[in-house]
Amino acid sequence: MNARSLVLLIIIAAGYARGGFAQARAGYLTGVHSAAVDASGVRHRSEAYPNRLPPWMVDRVKAVSPDYPYNERAQHHTGRCYFRLTLDLKTGAVTRIALLKSTGFPTLDACAATALQKWQWKPGRWKEVDFGVLFVLSKTEPNLPPGSVALPLR
Repeated sequence: MNARSLVLLIIIAAGYARGGFAQARAGYLTGVHSAAVDASGVRHRSEAYPNRLPPWMVDRVKAVSPDYPYNERAQHHTGRCYFRLTLDLKTGAVTRIALLKSTGFPTLDACAATALQKWQWKPGRWKEVDFGVLFVLSKTEPNLPPGSVALPLR
């Protein structure tokens, strides 16, 4: 290792140790104001499941974290968007996505919708699921409301 490489490595390590280059996960699934319609057509609300994930979120088979583009992070674009997902009862796959409330940044909304299109639930349980996705910039894990969960990294 030459001197230039060593200096660069020390600078990167120092920045990482101070948290200057590190960033915690940015996409979170918010359980607050979440709701779902079961296979029988009955609507359930997250308020009935305080301090824990509601059953429709436990029934997720596949969940993909949204991208958080660098240019959006560089401009400090953050926010929460809410979606309604329509599911195929036979497969549990997402068949339709409706944006109920925007972050105010179309790129963040589109990134969340693209990831949600890949989600899947246990078949035969849920027809519709409503929930929010939170985009936040943080060097540490933020203090989230009960029922929220960090989305899986790819």
